[in-house]
Amino acid sequence: MRCDLCNHSEPTVYVELHHNVGMLFMRREYMTAGQLCRSCLHRSFAQHTLYNVTLGWWGTISFFMTWYFLAANLMTYVGGLFELGKARPRQTERRTGTASGEEARRILEPFEHNVRLRLRTGETEDEVARDLARFHGVELASAQHFVENVREAEAA
Repeated sequence: MRCDLCNHSEPTVYVELHHNVGMLFMRREYMTAGQLCRSCLHRSFAQHTLYNVTLGWWGTISFFMTWYFLAANLMTYVGGLFELGKARPRQTERRTGTASGEEARRILEPFEHNVRLRLRTGETEDEVARDLARFHGVELASAQHFVENVREAEAA
């Protein structure tokens, strides 16, 4: 599955993490809910814990809600890590630069927008093509042809 925060294809687990912001006579409650990968789970847990510890305890109700959220988030975090530990990481096959022609175009097509942005920022076609070939396992000639086509379409 894809992570809801970073959109990477990695093992994910559904979690709901909360934090409370106390404002003496009022309070606000925030939540992160979704399928999260391991790194996003770590980052979200740390962020919610930091907010709870620093901003959560201001106010009578907020004081107790903060303790509740800290405990609930800790249980959710540990449970999420346990579930992620059971899931095996996705085995990515390492391409060796063998894709060419139509297959290379099919592989590179989703990155057309990224290529346009990189060309607009002043990167050379060769730099962009080398990166595409290296990261996506296509032949350099096919990547160069793809970048040229994107540049020509952009100029038109």
